[in-house]
Amino acid sequence: MRVAVLFSGGKDSCYTVWLLQHQGWDVARLVTVKPVAQSSMIFHHPNVEWTGLQAQAMDIPHSLIEGGDELGELRETLENLRRRERIVGVATGAVASDFQKSSFDRVCDSVALRSFSPLWHKHPRTIIEDLIKLEFHVVISGVGASGLDQSWLGREMTAPWWEKLAKLSALHGINLSGEGGEYETFVVEAPDFKKRIIVEQSRSVWDGQSGHFDIMKASFGDKLAN
Repeated sequence: MRVAVLFSGGKDSCYTVWLLQHQGWDVARLVTVKPVAQSSMIFHHPNVEWTGLQAQAMDIPHSLIEGGDELGELRETLENLRRRERIVGVATGAVASDFQKSSFDRVCDSVALRSFSPLWHKHPRTIIEDLIKLEFHVVISGVGASGLDQSWLGREMTAPWWEKLAKLSALHGINLSGEGGEYETFVVEAPDFKKRIIVEQSRSVWDGQSGHFDIMKASFGDKLAN
């Protein structure tokens, strides 16, 4: 199956790429939409300009869409990929957001492409356990929920920190997968990365209730030893 993946650079889209490749699918291109507003209900915002570096680490061609008509430009890009690169479908990392999934499904229908969401309704705890087992290195790039303060920004999630997040999820009613925008992530290393992404310069922006972690400079480094 030759597909494109809607790619935010976060844990769910990176995990989706790995799952499809593991199942023998041909991931022909990663497509990233940079939203105009940080509050976009459909597209991930923090650090999407660095998704090209992740694509290089996976050796997959990448398209970055920037502009005001996000869904319209996405539709045009996917139509071009269908004609020029012969993709037959589009996969997303959607887990629980009906609004997000239905929006992507409609775009795919409009350009005669099949829509796939391999993580759809997968239990968040199972996703986190898989990320730990497969040694995905995930950095928190945004927080916006009770219980998540400035100290989480830029934190690379190890098993103990995922467990701490699970406890906060139960205490504060946070969606453990972050599907409701409670937190956002950026992956710096994964099983299908040929290199690790090194964050050399960054800044954290905090408004008292929510915040984001901005990567200012990054480069490739050797993968960590297992």
